[in-house]
Amino acid sequence: MIAWAALDPDGGDVEHEHGHEVMPAASTIKLFVYSAFRRAELDPSEAVAAPPTGGDGVSEHLETPLTLADHAFLMLAVSDNASTNVLLDRLGFDAVAAEIERLGLANTRVRRKLMTAGPENETTAFDLASGLARLLAEPFAEDMLRPLRVAAELKSFLPHLLPHATVAAKWGDLDTVRHEAAYITQGDRRLVIAVCSSPPVSPDVLARTAATMWTP
Repeated sequence: MIAWAALDPDGGDVEHEHGHEVMPAASTIKLFVYSAFRRAELDPSEAVAAPPTGGDGVSEHLETPLTLADHAFLMLAVSDNASTNVLLDRLGFDAVAAEIERLGLANTRVRRKLMTAGPENETTAFDLASGLARLLAEPFAEDMLRPLRVAAELKSFLPHLLPHATVAAKWGDLDTVRHEAAYITQGDRRLVIAVCSSPPVSPDVLARTAATMWTP
C-alpha cells in the first residue's frame, strides 16, 4: 500500500489517500523528537557522548562528544540513530509524547528508542504532513529546515525530479516500510507532502508519488 497526504501550509487544505493508515514510523519519528528538543529547557551546548547504537549515523564513531544541538542536527541530516537516542534519553518519552499531542497528531506514537526491541513507533501519512506543516510555523523552523535540506540532497530523489524547487525532506525505512515527508517550495508556492509505503517501495517510487502531488 502507498498512502499519501499533501497539505498547503498557507491554506491548510489537505488531500490524502489512505492517509490515516497507521504504519511503523521508522525514522520519520525524528521530526517530533527534534521539535520536542527545541521546545525543551535543555542546554543545547551540553556535550553528550553517543552510545553504540548501529544503523544510520556517524556520532557513535566520533571521539569527541557532540553537543545536544549537534545531535539534533545529525538526527535530521543523516538520520543518526545514536544521536536520536541521546536526545530521547535527555528528553524522556513523555516529553516527546506531549509534543506529539500538542501538534494534534492522533495516530503518532513514540514507544522505544531506535535500534532497540519493543513496540513500534507509529505514524500516518496524514500525521506526517500535518505535523511537518505545523512545525513550519515554529520559531525554530529555519533551523529545522537546514538539516532537512541536507537530508534531501543526500538521499531523496525529489531534488532530481523537481530541479527548480527547493526540497527539505525526512525519510525513514525498515524492512516493512519506507516513508518520506517533504517540504517543497518554489517562488511563492509551498507544499508539504508525506508518502508512506508498506511493504516498502523503492525511494524513486516514493519520490514520483510526491512529485505528482506537486505537478499534477
